[in-house]
Amino acid sequence: MSRPQWTPGRADLAGVALSLGVGAAGLAIVRLLPPSPFISDILVALLLGAVILNTPLRRVFKLALPSAEREPDRYAVGLRFTGKWILRAAIVAMGFKVQTKFFGLGELALIGGVALASLPSAFFVTHAAAAALGVRRAMADLIAGGTMICGASAVNALAPTVGARREEQGIAIGTIFLFSVTALIAFRPIAAAVGLDTAHAGLWSGLAVNDLSSAIAVGKQMGEAGGTMAAASKSARVVLLAPTLVILALYRKGGAGSGGLGARAVEHFPRFVFGYLALAAARAAGDRLLGAAGAWTGAIAIDQWIVDLLMAGVSAAIGLHLELGKLLGVGGRALAVGGVASTWTAGLTLAMIALAARGQPAAAALAGAGGVAASFAAFRRMTSRDRQRRALERRFADGAPLSMWEATSLLGWLEAEHTLDESALRRLLQQLHPSIGELIPVRESPLPHGEGCRWITYWEGASGWALVAVCREPGSATPIHAHPHRLLGKSIEGRLEELRFAERGADAMELVERRVLSHNDLVETDGLATPHLVRAIGDHPSIDLQLRGPEVGEPGRRFRPAAALNLDGLAIGARIDGRAEIDDRPGQGGEGAGAGRVPAG
Repeated sequence: MSRPQWTPGRADLAGVALSLGVGAAGLAIVRLLPPSPFISDILVALLLGAVILNTPLRRVFKLALPSAEREPDRYAVGLRFTGKWILRAAIVAMGFKVQTKFFGLGELALIGGVALASLPSAFFVTHAAAAALGVRRAMADLIAGGTMICGASAVNALAPTVGARREEQGIAIGTIFLFSVTALIAFRPIAAAVGLDTAHAGLWSGLAVNDLSSAIAVGKQMGEAGGTMAAASKSARVVLLAPTLVILALYRKGGAGSGGLGARAVEHFPRFVFGYLALAAARAAGDRLLGAAGAWTGAIAIDQWIVDLLMAGVSAAIGLHLELGKLLGVGGRALAVGGVASTWTAGLTLAMIALAARGQPAAAALAGAGGVAASFAAFRRMTSRDRQRRALERRFADGAPLSMWEATSLLGWLEAEHTLDESALRRLLQQLHPSIGELIPVRESPLPHGEGCRWITYWEGASGWALVAVCREPGSATPIHAHPHRLLGKSIEGRLEELRFAERGADAMELVERRVLSHNDLVETDGLATPHLVRAIGDHPSIDLQLRGPEVGEPGRRFRPAAALNLDGLAIGARIDGRAEIDDRPGQGGEGAGAGRVPAG
């Protein structure tokens, strides 16, 4: 029975320990310094990780500069585990931080009305600016989410849902925090100039400032009531993290096996959101029933400590992916997008709150509706399908890394234009580096691909070419087999070894080549003419991506040895007796890559 993915294995421990250790160091530094809203433990942990990676400390820790998937040093799998499962645990624990005691009907109505306009318009404006500046869609999602909801926590929570890269997480966190700091300087004089009273100025702070601590600090600058109202409106935004995750999961994912909206909802719903909502409900009930009881306040304090440590560990893991050269390449444009998003959000929320404070709710609603309409028009214009396609084609031509979503979009366009030749396919496979969360479907796939293997089809074209991913358990091996299709592939996680054979009559094979596939090595097989065997070596699962060509019209073949094989001791030139038979594993019998589609429903 395989180990559940959410439990760390031995191979994960080094990376998990490093990320949590660096995160704990970040927390300690912040606790030792005088309290300041200008310092965030998440940001300090991220910076510590980046310093370790980009200085001689890297050699002390025996870290390698990361490739697109953070291979091949011993920390890689643990850092991936931190970015997936520890992050999810932190989000669940965050549910216990939601406070509803501040909310009255009047405040709820105003907060809800402003949020109803400011959140979608922030999303639209961010993406319009990102498209104009050539910033990747996933980065725009992170900046929009951090601006709309709750700063760095939202950035980290959204990253797996929107297919972001870890360096994009780090850049987005830095961008969001910079504009939180800017708000600490700018909001108070602006509120005074507009003539907002203390309570409404606090509501504005909670609805427009990204980072939680900064939002409350800005509100407190306005006065005691300002701090309370900032906490109330900011808590309302934190509650919105759950529906935002769900909406973006449905909006962004159209992956393998997806049918209609209902099928996508089941397949892509972030299930950890249930834990977040359950703890939020428990906090609301406990606050009402237990109030200031010592055990209850102690539980709240423990949860706060857990969230701080886990989020700092996640941020440290992000920092350990932030190579300085990559930061300099995209950081300036991301900063500009963040500036547009933050300025728009602050301006629209200020206009609505100021009008409401003066007893003009209809005018406030009209301002909100106008903001949404204008931002949506800009979004539609700047993110049209043609613009997205041209931007993606430029990334492909420039040799930039491609996510699975980008690769499948390109494959569809190339096929429609009849330019899907093997040269383009090789280039695409070389540039294909899945983003955070894009390989979860293959890790969780119920579809067998032989003993110890799972697989899934991410894209299948009318020409017969398909993009497939295979996840192999440690120690698993395929039989000696030949595909009924041409294949281009590469290893992206774990370690694989390929053994190639030559037929020696109808009942014998000879081993002619064996090699361990390095990270991102390309492999090509020529259909039925290339008998081979692939096995996962090492102590953690491996994943390889495959572009499968059209079927040749007959099923694949499998060679069954007369005696059990000792793969470790098999030398080049060894002769293996046995018999050939039809390969009846899913996807090998001539039925095509459609066998890798998870059934809808």
